[in-house]
Amino acid sequence: MSSQKSVVWPNRDGLGKFLGDLELFLMTIIWSWPEPYPVTVKAVYEAAGKQRPLAYTSALSTMTNLVKKGLLQVEKEQFAHRYWPTSSRTEFERQMYGRLMGQLLKDFSSPLISHLVGSLEAEDPELLDALYEEIQRRRHKND
Repeated sequence: MSSQKSVVWPNRDGLGKFLGDLELFLMTIIWSWPEPYPVTVKAVYEAAGKQRPLAYTSALSTMTNLVKKGLLQVEKEQFAHRYWPTSSRTEFERQMYGRLMGQLLKDFSSPLISHLVGSLEAEDPELLDALYEEIQRRRHKND
């Protein structure tokens, strides 16, 4: 994403923590586009309309905002605007969750680590063992 400040909605699920409902809806369509990129607003609008009512101007303004946020790139050719995602959904998830974890560790490292260990221990002790093994593997890799 661009250098814009990211908003995080902690009570929402998945990528809804980082994107508004319409942004996520349109990005889901774009990420799963069956043909090679680029896509047009009209094509995305028509695909979206098969799932829920949507005004063309809403699709246009949302895709414009997604360009500003760095999720889409746009190529302007006379009156045609062609869009493509700057990353795959998986890459975007990895980037956003990485930023979130980095910020949480920066701001709340001790309570976050304590909570993480406690949650893993309560949920599944084998996950705690897996975390320990991953820490050991990374420490030995850097030696």
